[in-house]
Amino acid sequence: MADPRIIQSAGILDRIAAPVASTLALAQGDLVSYEANTTVAVDAAAEDASFLGYMVNATIADQDEPDQAIVGLRGIIEYDATSATYTIGAGLKYTSKNAVVADGGSDTIAWSAEYGTAQTRLDVIIDVIALGKLFGVDA
Repeated sequence: MADPRIIQSAGILDRIAAPVASTLALAQGDLVSYEANTTVAVDAAAEDASFLGYMVNATIADQDEPDQAIVGLRGIIEYDATSATYTIGAGLKYTSKNAVVADGGSDTIAWSAEYGTAQTRLDVIIDVIALGKLFGVDA
């Protein structure tokens, strides 16, 4: 498994600062969710409703005080993918640490930014606002 590679980083208006426990190490590009008032690594496809984005910075686990995660709400990042054919705009969901797979119509956290067959690395579009889950609008 290769590390995520940020291709197009979130601009200054597409980032938020979120709390993270001082005992948790997160790497740049990690997919993260917001649970129990803290930022954590995504570890299940069903966490799409709490999906926060990707880490712009990194945090280390030996801080004496709580750390702060800078989370990208929008961007294009290269992640590992389950080998398959992907089309531009196809929905993607979490499958394992920093890896995605076709979403089959549920648990969407991102979209494919490229077309290819037997893809095992994939450029992924993340746009948490467009997902409308974590920051949904009450009508």
